[in-house]
Amino acid sequence: MSIDSLYNRVLSYFEGELSSARKRLEEGGFPNFKEQVLAARRIAEALALLAPYSRRDQRARRLTRSGEALIGELMSVREVIRRKSASAARQTLLISQVMSGKEYLQ
Repeated sequence: MSIDSLYNRVLSYFEGELSSARKRLEEGGFPNFKEQVLAARRIAEALALLAPYSRRDQRARRLTRSGEALIGELMSVREVIRRKSASAARQTLLISQVMSGKEYLQ
């Protein structure tokens, strides 16, 4: 197997893994924030291995940028907050806690 063929297979593997992680994030496939952080750490480790090649190869450079953007999305707590506060039971609980402290409202 030639070096170029192996190099292309490695880049294709990374592209596939990043796209599957992005798809899983968009579909809400991570059960909790801890899983997202673990996935982000694994991606960061993979990008560290890919970094030396990104200086000379545009495909690797694009892949690195895409991976860094995905890490940012995985580490973002915006969706976690939106999910937590969106439930009706949670909103009712928060309202009842605020309303119970009458001196807070006066």
